[in-house]
Amino acid sequence: MKSKLSHILAPAVVAIVVSIALYNLGNALEISWLRFYYEQTVSTAGGFEVETGGSMIPLLIGIASGFVVERLLQKRAMN
Repeated sequence: MKSKLSHILAPAVVAIVVSIALYNLGNALEISWLRFYYEQTVSTAGGFEVETGGSMIPLLIGIASGFVVERLLQKRAMN
């Protein structure tokens, strides 16, 4: 049971941690293709606008690293 749980959790945790680390690196070093941004502006008409955006590259790299970890765990389980 513990083995199956680690095969599910480890890749997910790696994907999340890698994605967060890359977004933080992009924001700290101001690398546009690794950034996530959030802006809130107040207009003169009494309303406000919220704009969010960001790169999908850190998410894709995180997912790919999760797949790599999953494959490594599967190979280790076979041996």
